[in-house]
This record gives sequence, C-alpha cells and structure tokens, in this order.
Amino acid sequence: MFAVKFDVVPVALVSRQFVEMPRTRIEGLLASFPKLMTPGQQHTTIETDTIRYVYQPIGEEMYAVLITSRQNNIVQDMDILHLIARTVSDICDVGDQQDVILHGIDIISAFDEIISQGLRDNVDLAKLRTIMQMESHEEKIQEIIERNKEREAKQELTRKAKMFEQQRRDAAKRGTDSSMGGIGSSGSILGGGRISNSYEPLIARDPEPPRSFAAASLAPSSTASFSNARGMRLGRKPKGADVLGAMRDEVGLSQNFADNLSISESATSATPAAAVAAVAAVSLPLVDMKGVHVQIEEHITAIVNRDGGLEQMEVKGDLSLIVSDEASGSVQLAVITNDTHNAQIKTHPKIDKKRFHSDSVIALKDASGSFPISQPIGVLKWRIVSNNEDDIPLTINCWPSPTGSGSVDVNIEYELNNTKLELEDVVVSIPIPSGTQPTISDVDGVYDINRARSTLEWQIPTIDSSNKNGSLDFSIVGDDAGAFFPVVVSFVCKKPYFDIEVTSVMSPDSQQAVEFSQSIMLIPEQYAVI
Repeated sequence: MFAVKFDVVPVALVSRQFVEMPRTRIEGLLASFPKLMTPGQQHTTIETDTIRYVYQPIGEEMYAVLITSRQNNIVQDMDILHLIARTVSDICDVGDQQDVILHGIDIISAFDEIISQGLRDNVDLAKLRTIMQMESHEEKIQEIIERNKEREAKQELTRKAKMFEQQRRDAAKRGTDSSMGGIGSSGSILGGGRISNSYEPLIARDPEPPRSFAAASLAPSSTASFSNARGMRLGRKPKGADVLGAMRDEVGLSQNFADNLSISESATSATPAAAVAAVAAVSLPLVDMKGVHVQIEEHITAIVNRDGGLEQMEVKGDLSLIVSDEASGSVQLAVITNDTHNAQIKTHPKIDKKRFHSDSVIALKDASGSFPISQPIGVLKWRIVSNNEDDIPLTINCWPSPTGSGSVDVNIEYELNNTKLELEDVVVSIPIPSGTQPTISDVDGVYDINRARSTLEWQIPTIDSSNKNGSLDFSIVGDDAGAFFPVVVSFVCKKPYFDIEVTSVMSPDSQQAVEFSQSIMLIPEQYAVI
C-alpha cells in the first residue's frame, strides 16, 4: 500500500490491496500505523500480534507502507518496498501531495506490475518503465510507415505539379491552352484516353524534391475549371505569366521547413480544387529537362534486428520516360544492366521484351507508334528481395551499455557496404529518454537534439568509398538499453542500387543520338534498426 501523510490526522493518498479485505479494516490498519511508530527509532518495521508494517520515508512526512502478515518473508517484503518507493519517486514528485494524487492511476498500475496475486513479479525498474510507457516495436514501425505514406503523397503531388508545368510549356509553344484530357495524338498507340487506365499503375513518382526549394500560392490570375466530360482545363494566363516559376522565385524556404513539410495522404483523394491548392504548396525539382527525360527511381526498405539478422530487405525500382518533343515520340533507349542481386525485371506490355533481353534496348513493339507526349510512363520495373544482411547499402550498429550507476554509454557505428553508392545528407535518428541531455564524447559529423521527438539526430554530410566508416559515442542518464531503438536512417542518393545505366537514346528511323536528360534517386522508404 501507499502512502500515509501525517498532518493532524493521517491521510491515505493512494492504496492498493491484494487480498480480500473490507475497507473499514484497511482504514483501521492505516489509522493504527502512526500510533505504533516510536520517535527516533532506527528500524522501519512494526509488528503486532498478526500484522507487520514495513515502511520507508520517501518525502517529508510521507511514507510508503507495506502491510503484510507476520509469516511473510521480511527480506522479500523489504525488497518489494524499496522497488515501490523507487517506482513512486520515478512517476511523480513525492514532495507534492497533489502530484501524487494526480498520478494515482499510474501508481496503482505500477503496483499491479510489481505484485501479482500477493506475490512479487520478476520485474525491475527498467522493465517497469518499459511496461508503463506501453511502447512496442510494431507501433513504432507503424509510425514509420505512416510518415513514409505522407512523404509519398507529397512526392505524388510534386509529380503532378511538374506535369502541369510541362503541359504549360507545351501549350505555350503551340500557342493554345493545354488540356489534360487530350494529351497525345490520335495516332499514338500509348497516348490519349484509350489505354490511360492500363498505364495508371505504371506511372512512376518523381524523386523527392531537393532540400532547398521554393513554394508559394497560385497567382490570382491563374484559374482552373473542372468538368466530368472534359477533365480539368487550366485557364489562359496573361502574357508572360509563369505561375509555377513564380513559386520558385517568390520565396526560398529554409531546409528545416523543407524537412518538416509533410502533406497528408488524404490530399491525394481530396476534391480537385483542394488538390490544385495542395500542389501549389509543393516545389518542383530543379531539373533541366530535355525533350526526352529518363527518370530512375528506387525505394528501399531495410529493417534490421538490433541483435543481428535481417528482418526485411526489398528494393523496388522504376525506369520512366517523359517525352515532351513530339519528334522524339518513338525513341529507343540503350541500357546496360549488371544484375548481381537476382532482380525480378518486368517490361511494359507495349515494350519489345525479346529485344530488351537480347540487345538491352527499350523500344516499342509497334515501330509506328509513339510514347505519350508530356506524360511520365513507366517502361521498366524491377524488384530485389534479400535476407542477407551484407546486401543492405548501409549498416548501422547501436550498442547501448548500462553502466550500473544510473547512466548508459551508447556507441553507434555506420559502415557503407555498397561502395558504389554515395549517400548524402545522411541523418541517423536515435531515440533518447525524454527530458535528458546526452553528453557527446566523440562524433564523426555533427549532431542535433530534437526535443519535440526526443531524438538525437546524427548528421553526416556524405558517406562514400572515402568515408565508409564512422561512429558516434555518447552517454546519457538512464538504465534501459532498449530505449534507444528503433534507430531510423534517412539519406539522399543519386545512384541506383540496381546496377542499371541508360547509355544513349536513339531515333529509330535515323539511328541518330537524341539529347536526353536523366534523374536518379534512391529513396529510403523504411530504413531502421529495431
């Protein structure tokens, strides 16, 4: 039971019984306790004919009291009482009566974890903290998944914004308004509305925007109208108006804002007007796109167990093509692949699969057809699955070691396994106990404390073959080694995990090289040590 505060009349602040007993009996035992105490006594036990009081001061005139029968093991009773006193001090301010009452439910829950059916459970203070926090690895992984869904929604809106910009440019060249419902020519086997539904799952997302970007609201002169029959039409703008260009020039957002900007996944299913407004809040990647643009985007998932072993490892990749020059509507791509990971590769049904496997050329089956104009189209997909820990590009080892004196020494190391990759803006997020301040003894790179999320952010500008190893050492108050997981990793990489390269783009008629631009992005969708 806990506890009695002595004023004129003793007051039971919080109590818990583990055997069937009338309330009047409990109140009588508590009322008898202060009368049985002898001033100046050194021991902390009082015995009557049938009852033993074991007590411990935990504040000014405040005691933790354990009432048992005389047949109980007094050594075990003292051990339980010490744990109860430490637990209560950890939960609330024992010097404040109101704070004890405010945390009464938490204190009772802790008592139930310590004592079960009148017997002591095998728990210590560290385990008790973990139980009281009610945290689980599954919940943390789910939170990571939700954050990644928000990021994907932001990327999808970014892709739509880029597509709107490209359509505006094309409309400006032709001197007519651009209509989303009429992209492509009637002679295009992939364009128009005839097979748009079959291409929907193959449209790749644009890579994540750079950390420095600009955003602003749509200009008042830009209007949008919607019709179920005709889709959406962007209204004509005054001469020289560049709405999305003005977004980039009007305001420059800080990196912190860029990092924290997230758009809910529900935005993708919002009304058209809301979708356009959301698009306006996202910047466009600053890519100098040519008439033919090749985009390679990969999403990697790596979940590693803290004790070793790979829980999950998967890489999904897309090679997409954006053709904005009608003269290059039927181009062919020459690629080089070095498959060392047993990747599952699929080509789009309209692509000549036999030619790809024999000559490593991505070309249309129908030589008279063309790719849709100004629309991203996925032409190649691949998937890599592995259970070998050496296959993950970056290994993170986290070693928390309790010192036994109320603190934990934590050593974290990274190692780049795939030296062909260059990881930039690497951030390793380590959870830390709330309200604590770590003492850094050694760090490769820089660090920052995120008070809002209670994490230590270890930042490494670049990890490549010349900087493939690094470590971070710090000590912090606490005694729970599991409090520093999951460790979450984020980075930017402009090289693909799957060894693929587009060497050239050619015109099928003249076999002349066509100038093209290219963007590559490897995105960590889920990358954590749990």
